[in-house]
Amino acid sequence: MDLRAPLTFRPAYQTLVWGGRRLQKWRPDLPPGPIGESWDLADHQRGMSVVAQGALAGRTLRELVVQAGPALVGAGFHGGVFPLMVKVIDAADHLSVQVHPDDATASILGAGDRGKTECWVILSDGGALFQGTRPGVNREAFERALADRTLAATLNRFEGRAGDVFFIEARTVHALGEGCLLYEIQQTSDITFRVYDWDRMGLDGKPRPLHVAESLATVDFSRAGFGPIRPAWQTDQGSRIASRSLVTCPHFVVDQFRVPAGATLRRPSRDVCAVVTCIDGRGVLATDGGALPLVPMQTALLPAAAGSWRAEGDSATLDLLVASPQL
Repeated sequence: MDLRAPLTFRPAYQTLVWGGRRLQKWRPDLPPGPIGESWDLADHQRGMSVVAQGALAGRTLRELVVQAGPALVGAGFHGGVFPLMVKVIDAADHLSVQVHPDDATASILGAGDRGKTECWVILSDGGALFQGTRPGVNREAFERALADRTLAATLNRFEGRAGDVFFIEARTVHALGEGCLLYEIQQTSDITFRVYDWDRMGLDGKPRPLHVAESLATVDFSRAGFGPIRPAWQTDQGSRIASRSLVTCPHFVVDQFRVPAGATLRRPSRDVCAVVTCIDGRGVLATDGGALPLVPMQTALLPAAAGSWRAEGDSATLDLLVASPQL
């Protein structure tokens, strides 16, 4: 299997009660209805990525992982699912107040063997984000607020601002408010415990299931240090390429690069795959084995076997997120 070229995948769209229609600006294939998420890279039965073009077109990400694990993911990969998922989220309405377990809690609760730590990169101004409980809110106060339908008052609320980053460590209660548009990079997991859903009905006209007991067993009420991350940009004087480190955690590393027109971002081989997402601008993503055009709101996977890679901007600044798993 030749894995020397960049790979792109067909998006797996998720119709959700809180979804919107903003993605149609970039996605001519957007299906009708409220589309809350586009799973742009996913090794998951609810939305499996399928290679969109090239010699491997039609192959699923699951097939690639099974047949060429370390060559695709990296030398430290020892089996299992592809470790990262990338989504675009369009919240036209509030998401449920929810929490994801970590690996250990997921196992204890019988929900699976992999938890879900994630990060959000906000794409446009607007909307509100809820992250973690406010100081002094313990489990008892949280349960009282849940019974009184005043749960939102126990959460830290932040305004959405383009360029902000939120690190949502597993076991952190959180929610997205109406109007948020963002990219999400996360562990490959779809375990979500809903603790409150704003008393609304689902698409079938019935309340969506809640997982109150599991949520209360998962939320870490001692956690603090919430709010947007705003790392400083560093600009290379020679290439004029700006960069900033967004998140480094035990599961993944995420960086951002802004490549001016005519410049070339060059990244060495690190024996681990890279997931490159174009936020804005146009250009070309290339390895020694192949190249593909970069367009806004597109994600590509650079297999570990592809080695070093480069991204060249065309007529405007190319804004890229680059994520790699920690193996």
